[in-house]
Amino acid sequence: MEERLANLEFYIELLLKQMDRSKYPWDYLIMRGKLSRREVQALYQLCEDLSKEMEKQKAEGFVTFSPLLIQFRQALPPDLPLEETIAALRTQGHYVPLMDAFQKLIKKK
Repeated sequence: MEERLANLEFYIELLLKQMDRSKYPWDYLIMRGKLSRREVQALYQLCEDLSKEMEKQKAEGFVTFSPLLIQFRQALPPDLPLEETIAALRTQGHYVPLMDAFQKLIKKK
């Protein structure tokens, strides 16, 4: 069983090298960071919640979403760099309005 697992990990490393990172940067980060399905689903749920909160805040007249960015940063697995993760999610079409807002906040700093 250990040998099969080691082979699978080796095959994944090979596939990662061949992956088109410009088209699939988020998928690449998931694999490079060795994130579990559960971790990815939790991150998607967080983004869903933050997106709803952002829309609610926009309706109330808020124009900056720094607390949402802080919450996102704190929830990221340690192996995922903040800016690269935001760009990767946006590139693959995940939570684009939220990621756009986060990118604007980061550029202001």
